[in-house]
Amino acid sequence: MPPGRVHIARPRPPLLNGEVTQQPPRRRLEQPSAEKERRTGCLVTGAVLGVLVGIMVGIYALPPILRNIYGETKVAADEFYRGDARIIRVSSAGRASGPLGEPSPGMRREDYFVELTIRSNKTWSLLVTDFTLELEGVKDWVKAAEATTDGAPGLTIPLGEEVTVQLHFIVEVPRDSTATLLAEALHLADPRVRFALQ
Repeated sequence: MPPGRVHIARPRPPLLNGEVTQQPPRRRLEQPSAEKERRTGCLVTGAVLGVLVGIMVGIYALPPILRNIYGETKVAADEFYRGDARIIRVSSAGRASGPLGEPSPGMRREDYFVELTIRSNKTWSLLVTDFTLELEGVKDWVKAAEATTDGAPGLTIPLGEEVTVQLHFIVEVPRDSTATLLAEALHLADPRVRFALQ
């Protein structure tokens, strides 16, 4: 080695069983900062808001959108629906002359009845709540409260027989509401059918 030069010895990697082992790479640890903490808070807030908005869209916006996309079969007043091995017709629709029960506090009550003739040539699991009534001046369709089949309580559609089904709808609106509550259509959920009532 020439004079005036200093030799710096580098440490040798440790030997393990006579073999050279590599030292693990070193990672730099970042110190938490106020800026990074603010960013984390924003991410959490954004995630929570995203979930809430998704739930609201699913509850309120999706049903009307799906109704428009997957549309209903429209049946004019006094016409028959024929499909899915079923024949359905609205025989009559009307409003009771007065409320048939006490309304909720601050509300006005109206009772509607819709009578159908139904014949089904295949098994059909039908619920009372599959029927909804669309009224002028009421935003949400009203689900049927109860039903009778050939005068007997309940909704049972025997296979291959024609039966008369009467649906009862209870409609409540604020007492000071000026809505006319004119029944426009009866909706069936499965199959998707809209029966015009006028």
